[in-house]
Amino acid sequence: MKDEFLSLFDAAKALVTYIDEEHVFDKAADMGCGGFDTYQSDTFYDLIADARKAVDEVEDGSKASE
Repeated sequence: MKDEFLSLFDAAKALVTYIDEEHVFDKAADMGCGGFDTYQSDTFYDLIADARKAVDEVEDGSKASE
């Protein structure tokens, strides 16, 4: 089970990092004149924040146990 957890943890951390570094958005609004505005919906933002918090808690917990 530990290997599966580490795999899941690494994937979640990589996903959060990618979203942060690449500025991933799930919504776009037409501004007219060919322009558009991209943004993260509240739900998407909250999910990312929750995942980031969980990753940080696991990292903090593993540092404390070392």
